Amino acid sequence: MKLLLVAAGDRHLNVLGFHLRPLGFTIEHLADPVAAIAGIDEIEPEAVLFHAGDFPRHWKPALKMAREHHTREELIFILLAPPDFDVEEAAKAAHLGANGIVGADLADKKELYRLEELFRRYRPVDDKRAVTRVVPSEGEALLFGFTHPGRRSLVAGRIREISIDGASFKPGAGSVVSDLEPGCRLPVCSLKLADKVLVGLSAKVTRNRAEMGFQFLDFEADGRTRLLAWIESRGERALRSAAAPASGAAAAAAAAPLPAEPS
Repeated sequence: MKLLLVAAGDRHLNVLGFHLRPLGFTIEHLADPVAAIAGIDEIEPEAVLFHAGDFPRHWKPALKMAREHHTREELIFILLAPPDFDVEEAAKAAHLGANGIVGADLADKKELYRLEELFRRYRPVDDKRAVTRVVPSEGEALLFGFTHPGRRSLVAGRIREISIDGASFKPGAGSVVSDLEPGCRLPVCSLKLADKVLVGLSAKVTRNRAEMGFQFLDFEADGRTRLLAWIESRGERALRSAAAPASGAAAAAAAAPLPAEPS
């Protein structure tokens, strides 16, 4: 798969190459947004990663032109968003047909995982590494709990990172887990996923340091399918979440009464 990176410098090339080449990507870089817009049909990328912070006046015409010729399934178009990328801009990106938005700080593994999720959502990838991992955002905190197999007490806390195969977990304050060695089975676990709770879940401890690591063993009937669907739809949820506040503000403004004309 060919990825076209449109960014002012080459600062992202190393990290993108390290993370995306094992997925079967080749990366082409252009530092001229006008040349990128004009040459997109000649370059024929399957995905475009456009730095909206470097080129705030060019990403909209580039995205508009891309969607005039290619659907979201045919050409993946993702924005690298600077910290000051506001909700109104996110709403415009969603309206114009962006596949997703990720933060421009690709040193943050949460953003890299989100980028990988978006690619997996729209294209099969030839992954030579482990499965997709997700770092939940503050707005989608995942809660995990299990019954201590010896004490029969409840241990609860937050998921720090999750994949279809396992998770990293931070127990809540006061939890007594120091006696749980790697290899210990946890037969009674639950995972709160959005507005659903997955029960009938079992796991095995893989590490127990500042954070605990788990390997998932068994799910309830459709638990694995539901977790996989949540992981794969993460990029679209982030785009909808970013656009929703702007849509709500626009609706409120439209509903507000007009000021009375002076008499």
